[in-house]
Amino acid sequence: MKTLFIILMSWAGIMTTQAQSKEWDQLLKDYLAVEDALVASNVGNAKDALIQMQKDVLELQPVTTGKTSQQKELKFLAAYLDIYVKSDSLEEIRTGFGKISGSMIALAEQKVFAGKELYVLNCPMKKVNWLSASNTVKNPYYGKAMLTCGSVKKTIN
Repeated sequence: MKTLFIILMSWAGIMTTQAQSKEWDQLLKDYLAVEDALVASNVGNAKDALIQMQKDVLELQPVTTGKTSQQKELKFLAAYLDIYVKSDSLEEIRTGFGKISGSMIALAEQKVFAGKELYVLNCPMKKVNWLSASNTVKNPYYGKAMLTCGSVKKTIN
């Protein structure tokens, strides 16, 4: 009976971890959709992805109970998203993306996006970083005007 209890508790822990991992993966997917929309200078798609990120953050906040550093970054994300989902300006959304990226990079460094190789890229003109799934520079801060301006700063495994 004791062995069965231990097996069930282990299984429950694995299922909880898998559910959390799926929620973190969705947040990353939506963040990368914002990046792609900004590279394409598409305000509508950027706003849609920001709205999805906002929903993801709301789902993740209860999951991070007791994980202070994750809670802190999710609070920052929630605040930034609340501001920038209301914007219709490409430049304002790009400014917000810089702030959002700071929190996403901090979360990536905490290994919440398990098993994902991510890259921290830098825009020298804006002096901001962003997170990417590719080490190929596609600058979301300038789009086609300066598409390849930037460099890879580090890799997060």
